[in-house]
Amino acid sequence: MISDKYNKRLCPSCSNSEIINKSKISSPEPSEKLNLLTNKNSWVSIFPKKSKSFFSYFRCKNCKIIYAPEHFTKKQLNNFYKKLAPNMDQVPRKLLKKTQYEYFKLLEKWSSLEGDYLEVGPDIGLFTQHCVLKGNFNHYWLFEPNNFVTPKLKSLFRNKNFTILPAIEKIDKVNKGLSTVIIIHVLDHLLEPKNILRKLRAKMKPGGLILIVTHDESSVMRKLLGWRWPAFCLQHPQLFNYKTTESILNDSGFNVLEQCKSKNYFEISFLIKNLLWVFGIKIQKLPRWLNCSVGLRLGNIITIASVI
Repeated sequence: MISDKYNKRLCPSCSNSEIINKSKISSPEPSEKLNLLTNKNSWVSIFPKKSKSFFSYFRCKNCKIIYAPEHFTKKQLNNFYKKLAPNMDQVPRKLLKKTQYEYFKLLEKWSSLEGDYLEVGPDIGLFTQHCVLKGNFNHYWLFEPNNFVTPKLKSLFRNKNFTILPAIEKIDKVNKGLSTVIIIHVLDHLLEPKNILRKLRAKMKPGGLILIVTHDESSVMRKLLGWRWPAFCLQHPQLFNYKTTESILNDSGFNVLEQCKSKNYFEISFLIKNLLWVFGIKIQKLPRWLNCSVGLRLGNIITIASVI
């Protein structure tokens, strides 16, 4: 039986308890005021069918990160993630591949693509595939809790050395001396992001590279949409911007080499549907000519850093 009590949190970046009260960002029905069953029913997707709710966010008075001081417990989250649909399951696979290749190009710019590789949350391996095809890594370590995608991941490697583990908590099994760590849209989801970053840092060799993609809570889109911004959701205990990403990396033993807005590819129809959804207007079909794709630098940040 999972408890209905939620987790009280300090700042996940600096462990401070002071928040800026005026910075509060809430949904009309804040999740901290709802019971576990109600929140469980809202957990289905980043675009829920019913009215949106999430745990209220505040800005830390010390490091300025936005986070939810009250959120699910680890046990609750582990149970819920078994029922989480892919966030971008409405986006055609070919466009997801193009987006992942944009991420890969930044890694390729800075990395020799050799040594030992680790990726947290690879899903079906769209980013991993580029590293397998164009890289020369000795061993691939993958943390992926979704057993349904394991066969697809395994099929990428053929004669390569690889290990798939179910959770980041199994990091002690990873060999030291990693050259490359990839965390794409995962850092926003972790209850203890700095603790995980420090554990990863301890497994990396001097000069090793870490590539991170996160939502940008300082983006124009976030400011325009307010609490309706899709990244304000149950799945994100905290959200980052350029400065708070750099701060948590510096405190975890990394030096940021480059940060920029990432280019993501979408069908125009997908963007229109989800923009309308944000304001409560639900449209099932749009003209087919709106299915053409476009690459935009909207609300995500890609960061690459090295071990100090």
